Amino acid sequence: MKNIVVTLALVMGLAAPVVSQVQLGGEASAYALKTSRSQNPRVVNRGTATFGWRLDLFLDAKVTDNVFVLANTRSFEDDPMSVDYAAVRIIDLAGLGIDFQIGKFDMPFGNLAERRFPARNFLYGLPLIYEYRMSLTNQVAGRLDVLNNRGKGVGLRLLDLGIYDIGAMLYGDIGPFHYAVAGSNGTISSTGFRQLNQNADFNKIVRLAFTPMMGLTIGASAAMGAYLGDGGKPLPRAETSDHYQQRIGEADIEFSRDRFLLNGEIVYSQWTVPFEDDDTKLSVVGYYAETKYTWVPRFYTAVRVGGLLFSKVQLGSATLRWDHDVFEVEAGIGYHLERNTLLKIVRRETMTPEVTGTHDNLTVLQLAVSF
Repeated sequence: MKNIVVTLALVMGLAAPVVSQVQLGGEASAYALKTSRSQNPRVVNRGTATFGWRLDLFLDAKVTDNVFVLANTRSFEDDPMSVDYAAVRIIDLAGLGIDFQIGKFDMPFGNLAERRFPARNFLYGLPLIYEYRMSLTNQVAGRLDVLNNRGKGVGLRLLDLGIYDIGAMLYGDIGPFHYAVAGSNGTISSTGFRQLNQNADFNKIVRLAFTPMMGLTIGASAAMGAYLGDGGKPLPRAETSDHYQQRIGEADIEFSRDRFLLNGEIVYSQWTVPFEDDDTKLSVVGYYAETKYTWVPRFYTAVRVGGLLFSKVQLGSATLRWDHDVFEVEAGIGYHLERNTLLKIVRRETMTPEVTGTHDNLTVLQLAVSF
């Protein structure tokens, strides 16, 4: 907490002489949860019942009518403070009708947006495709290494925790169309909260969205970049790490009408992987859909389903999926004790069909407050 206060004080102190308006806000949440005992990556605290908390602080500083400084810090019970968002935004750059942002911010990929925060997330945690760690890592590894890592949660995520990264972005609207073009460190799967660029390549991202009517937005994103970090195990062939790319695309939808809300994404990603004997392409399809229905102004129910479907790889005479397929269902109820205070009860079931008897669950009670 001391680090958070010091950081915000420094930001405000530096910004005060030049800004005309500063807005502070945040969210605080606490939970009690219990998961089943297993080695599944979705198990929390090895299945031991636990309490936890999270604090997000937001700072928006208006420098001029079209220049803004934005910051977001986050703290957990077992992590030091992270600066998720620290960027300068220019609206209507040079009078061209284009907006520009540079620094550390959420990349324009998918439609997770503010649902990443507990008080605005009507279930618990992020969808499976944002949190689950696969068996592929961002270091050179053998075919058998990848297969041995299946179901252990030691590798990359498909979409890395909402995809905050360091980079620059041009974006804007043309009528009902929305666009964004960005470059960043890392890739969609291999970025990190405190990570500078790990190789000589940049991640390239494009997003287009269309809002044909109020309450409906359809979007699509694509990205590519080298995902292997330099300085690890040598490559097995005369190539540089830039040769080994992640190529990923997604489509998403957001629909709301009256008391009903629907969000969904489907993602396809492919990595070129330098195995010992040849370069192999590994791929995965990830998806989720979540709905919320508000029965009365204070009370809602919500359901989310999601999954990961992995391609196959050859090992001798056997053909195996390079990680285990996963299917997950999550359901919960929420009640607003006050306008900015939300109490949630959520149950999550995670299944790995290929592994006999692997069926994990999570039950959580969470209180979230925005201010």
